[in-house]
Amino acid sequence: MIVSNPRRAETVLLAAALIFHASGTLSLLAQGYSVAVLLPATATWIVCAVGGRLWLDRVAPARDALLLPAAMMLAGWGLLVIGRVAPNFVGRQSAWLAVAVMAMLAVASRRDKLRWLRRFKYTWLILALGLLGATVFLGVNPAGEGARLWLSLAGLFVQPSEILRLLMIAFVAAFFSERTVTASFSAAQDTSPVDSAGGRRITRAQIVSAAPSVVMWLIAIVLLATQQDLGAAALLLITFASMLYLATGQAALPLVGMVALIVAGLAGYALSSRVAQRVDIWLNPWSDPQNRSFQIVQSLIAVASGSVFGQGIGQGRPDYVPAVHTDFPFAAISEEMGLLGAIGLFIMFGVLILRGWRVAQHANSSYAMLLAGGLSASLMAQVFVIIGGNLGVLPLTGVTLPFISYGGSSLLVSFISVGLLIRLSDDQGQSTPVNMSDRSASRAASFHIAGAFGPSPAQRMATHRAIQFSATLILLLSATAGYWGAARSAELTARKDNPRLVDAERAIRRGPILARDGSTLAYSAPADHSIPPRFDTPHTRHYPYSETAPVIGYASWRHGTGGLETYADAILRGTLTPLDRLLHRPQIGAAFTTTIAPELQVKLQRGLVNATTATHPTHTLAGAGILIDWQTGQVLALASAPSFDPNRLDEDWDTVRADVRAPLLNRATQGLYQPGPLLQWLYQIAAGSPLTNTPLWDPLDRFELGRPVPFELDNTHTPYPASGTYSETIGQGTLRVTPLRVAVTVAGLIAGRPVTPTLRAHTAPLPKASNSSTQHAHAKSTIHLKRPVIHFAQSGNNQYVGWLIMQTPLPDSGAALVIALEQRDTHPGRLEKIAALFE
Repeated sequence: MIVSNPRRAETVLLAAALIFHASGTLSLLAQGYSVAVLLPATATWIVCAVGGRLWLDRVAPARDALLLPAAMMLAGWGLLVIGRVAPNFVGRQSAWLAVAVMAMLAVASRRDKLRWLRRFKYTWLILALGLLGATVFLGVNPAGEGARLWLSLAGLFVQPSEILRLLMIAFVAAFFSERTVTASFSAAQDTSPVDSAGGRRITRAQIVSAAPSVVMWLIAIVLLATQQDLGAAALLLITFASMLYLATGQAALPLVGMVALIVAGLAGYALSSRVAQRVDIWLNPWSDPQNRSFQIVQSLIAVASGSVFGQGIGQGRPDYVPAVHTDFPFAAISEEMGLLGAIGLFIMFGVLILRGWRVAQHANSSYAMLLAGGLSASLMAQVFVIIGGNLGVLPLTGVTLPFISYGGSSLLVSFISVGLLIRLSDDQGQSTPVNMSDRSASRAASFHIAGAFGPSPAQRMATHRAIQFSATLILLLSATAGYWGAARSAELTARKDNPRLVDAERAIRRGPILARDGSTLAYSAPADHSIPPRFDTPHTRHYPYSETAPVIGYASWRHGTGGLETYADAILRGTLTPLDRLLHRPQIGAAFTTTIAPELQVKLQRGLVNATTATHPTHTLAGAGILIDWQTGQVLALASAPSFDPNRLDEDWDTVRADVRAPLLNRATQGLYQPGPLLQWLYQIAAGSPLTNTPLWDPLDRFELGRPVPFELDNTHTPYPASGTYSETIGQGTLRVTPLRVAVTVAGLIAGRPVTPTLRAHTAPLPKASNSSTQHAHAKSTIHLKRPVIHFAQSGNNQYVGWLIMQTPLPDSGAALVIALEQRDTHPGRLEKIAALFE
């Protein structure tokens, strides 16, 4: 033993397993998982762990002290994973755990050197083959569809391929330990050639003697291939090749087994569409991530999402990986416990596998060595195949992860395997070495099979190499997990097909958008008020005033953001520090106070909508309006028609997007209109204005009509819809201006200085005017528009843009109003109705 007090070490390890399991259970309970589901499972695990330990102290006192703790740690871990991702299966799994532990104890209690298993090797194997053959005709699938690999026995589903693998190991161990193919005769009687590695070469007689085992193995392979259960077939092939290597010491046999596996894979690729699809997915999983490769891509994203420390138990979203509780539990563990949790899992499997190999290495008989080695090789192959599939190292096979995956047959066989290893280790601890000086013993060694007296040096060397190979495979899996979970973590988690990004977006508690008077224009609230809020509770956006849509825009986890929600996105979203992420704190944004006056916004938007209401079904009218404080540049109202209801955007998205009137287009900031006679008016009104004391240049320069503004508030990337042949206004050519830019120019003309528009209310004092000691808020206008100015610019055949410019008083300031209205005539009535609202 590697510890001075094995029983104390076993107690400490079981206590650590109990703490780990109990902590995980309490964490899930604190997050709202069902007490009625988790507590019985935990109680079952505790009874199995404590009761198993006490029982084994009586029946196997000299056992390996690490086997039971490692198995129970893994089984408890499996219960936590299933309780997390598939709580409705926890009851069944815990019942199977009780049955499996009792089976383990029953096997470990037999003190007859496992004669019951060795003597009836053909009976056990034929029984397993019969059950497997029965699935060809009577097989079912508990899910209702897919491969029918289970038998339904009194309401329980049993997978014969798991039992077959165990009994095949027992059969091969018994068969080869009784044949000269083991090369364990004394040197005097064994005249088979010696290879360069020191092992005996296989002779024709030895091959003939091994034929029955090969035939039985081929029958099993054919049955598994008939069902297209290629994962189980691959495990059987790997295990059989490993045991051949252990039995003969021939280093070439694993290579032969590998070649056979490749040939079988190529045949399956050519003959089975299912196999071909899995191989194609393995070769290039990124080619079809939304369809055929969805499972493996989501598995890798889950591993990457866990990074080093994990999301925390119950905090990730491993349920995005299909069949996560059966085929991809490693992805769930990696996401919620991170790379550290994955390495912990590898350590537990490594302990179990390497201790099994240790039992084989210290075996007193060839049979014990082959049985322990076969069990260890099978467990290593199963762990490597399933986790390698989860990490993209191997094609997906659909086999279960021992002790972890949901499945009664797998759990039962895994614990029976541990029971056999416990029995073998206890027999080693209690056996008395053969005294080879005894003449009768040496005579027996000469005439009886040497397998009864211990493995050959070549077999022991094969066991030693198998230990090194198993450790290498575990290190390879650890390195691969580190590659995806650390080196490629940022890249994979940022992929657009990562559904966790949508969850993170939905869970953001965006800050409120406030009006200049402090009233709320937009706020976030939990999408489902019936559940207690958590850090990842989805939140939806609400807008008390639908008339603010042109300026506020929208924030949707499906369609992104628009308007002010985009302009102030960084403020409204907030940020998360590394500590916040570690503690799973919700992402909460800050408030953004706008310059919008709700009553003026509602008035302007409704007036504009009424003005653009078509009197003829084929007429499509649209327009925009800006109300800007000419003293401070604060935008008091910004309207665009037609518009949309941001509260119903998710439901109306397709309709809104397909609308030819482009309601998502913000015409106030993005609509390009010809100024027409408005440009002449600007020249006239600007005469003598300090703002235009420059030589006469292009109007875009003279009036800064082309200067970009700090915000566009775009709600869509669709360009402004243009149709027909425009007739250009004489002297203007292709000049187009936005209503917002015109409003800024008019505000500057009124103020007699450049005005910068703003949508954010500032609490700091406004800067002083350069030619006055008074603040801009109390400045007097340079010009005063006594009545509204209305001009029309022709933009096409029977298409006009009506411009309205007026100066309107406010209680504490003054504002400039600019309207651009698309019309089919030059009648000023619609513009005059809007002007009347602000006179």
